[in-house]
Order: sequence, then structure tokens, then C-alpha cells
Amino acid sequence: MEFWNLIVQSNTFNFLIFIGLFALLFKKINFGAMMDKLQAKVMSLIEDAKKAKDNSIVELKRTQEISSKVPTEVRNILDNAEVTADRLGKRILEEAEKQVNSIYKTTDSVVESEGQRIISNLSQKTALASLELAKNHIVKTLKAKPQYHVKFIEDSINELDRFNI
Repeated sequence: MEFWNLIVQSNTFNFLIFIGLFALLFKKINFGAMMDKLQAKVMSLIEDAKKAKDNSIVELKRTQEISSKVPTEVRNILDNAEVTADRLGKRILEEAEKQVNSIYKTTDSVVESEGQRIISNLSQKTALASLELAKNHIVKTLKAKPQYHVKFIEDSINELDRFNI
């Protein structure tokens, strides 16, 4: 029994039992197939990572190419905007000038017609006032000197005769 105790207590015996159990477990679980599947999965992940890396590199180059064109495109956009703004500004100024000229012409014609109307009104009022003054003067003169009354009537008849009525 001593020999048995020595064997049970020795590490070698325990190690052999461990190896045996491990071999049985290895056959039952089929670690080889599991390792192959795991290896295939890892290889697939590595391939996917390589493809993703290659795609990222291509995308990076494309993005860098596009980014290198951005300053030129921005300059073109700014130049086009400046040209458009200049054209629009000129068009606005031309339209404003046309409107100002139209307003001046309209104002000139309104001032001219209003001036003519005022002149006509003043002439009419002046003529009426002159007639009124002449009438008053004639009436005063006829009242002051009745002999002119007869002469005035004769002169008026002579004037009417000239018209051959």
C-alpha cells in the first residue's frame, strides 16, 4: 500500500491522469475541428480587415483628391458670385437711372403744364382786372363829363359799322 500511496501522491501519476482525461475530452469535443473553424473565422476576419483597409485607402485618396480641388472650386464660386453681383449691381443702377430719368421727365412735364396753367390763370385774372379797371375808369369819366357819353356811343356805332353787319 505504500507504493499505492506514493503513486497517488506523486505528481507524475496525477499528470498522467490529467493527460488521459484531456485525450478523452479532446476526442469527444473534437478540438481540431473547433480550432479549424476558429482559424478559418480569424482568417476571414483578417481578409475582411485587409479589404476594409484597402477600401479606406482608396476612399482616403479620393477624398484627398476632392479636398485638393476645394480651394479652386471655392475660388471659382467666389469669382462667379462677384461677377454675378457686379452684373446685378449694374442692372440695378441702370434701372434706377431709368426711373430717375422717367421721374425727371414726368416732373418736367408736370411743372411745365402747371406753369402754363398758372400763367393762363394769371393772364385771365390780369385781363379781367384790366377790364374791370377800364370799365370803372370809363364809368367815372362818363359821370364826370357827360358830353363824352354821346361821343362814346357814336364811336361804338362807327366801330360796329366797320364789321359790316
